[in-house]
Amino acid sequence: MQMRCAKGVLFTLLAGLLAPQALLAVDAPELKVEHSIVIDAPPEEVWEVLGDFNGLPRWLPTIQSSRIILGKNREVGCIRELIRANGTMVQEKLIAYEPWNMSLSYTYIGGQPGASDYYPTMTVMDAGNGKSRVEWKARFRRLAYWTDDPPPGQDDATVLAAFNRVYPLGLETLKKLVEGR
Repeated sequence: MQMRCAKGVLFTLLAGLLAPQALLAVDAPELKVEHSIVIDAPPEEVWEVLGDFNGLPRWLPTIQSSRIILGKNREVGCIRELIRANGTMVQEKLIAYEPWNMSLSYTYIGGQPGASDYYPTMTVMDAGNGKSRVEWKARFRRLAYWTDDPPPGQDDATVLAAFNRVYPLGLETLKKLVEGR
C-alpha cells in the first residue's frame, strides 16, 4: 500500500513539475493585425471585387495566381490555391462568406503558410457619401508557436512585420483598382 502511495506521490510531483513547462511551450501569444482604407466607391462595387475569393491576384501584388481547387467560388468550404510572387504555394479555405454583411473569413489549410492559427476577415462597410471603408484584420500565431526560441525569421516581430506590409499594400492596390473603374 505504501509503495503504491509513494508511486502516486512521485507521479503527481513529476506531473506538477513538468506540466507548467509543457503549457508554456505551447502558449505563444496570439498576434493581431488590422488595417483599413476608405475607397471612393459604393460598398456594392467594392464588394464585387473583394467578395471574389478567387480574385486575390487582381489586387494583391504578392499573389501571382489563384485557382479554386475544391468547391465553388464564393461558397463556404471552397478552397483556393495561391501561388505567391516568391513562388511559394499555399491553400486557403473559405470558412465564412456573408454577402449581406459584405464579409468573408478564411484560413490556411496547406502549402507553405506564413503563420499558424491564421484567421483573417475582410469586411466592406458604408462610409457615407458614396464611399466604402474596407477592413482587413487577422489573428494568428507565429509558425514556431511551440518554442520560446523560434528559428530565424519565424519570430513574432517578423510575422507581424510581414502582414503589416502586405495588408496595406493590398488595400492600396484594391483602392486604385476600384476607383480606376
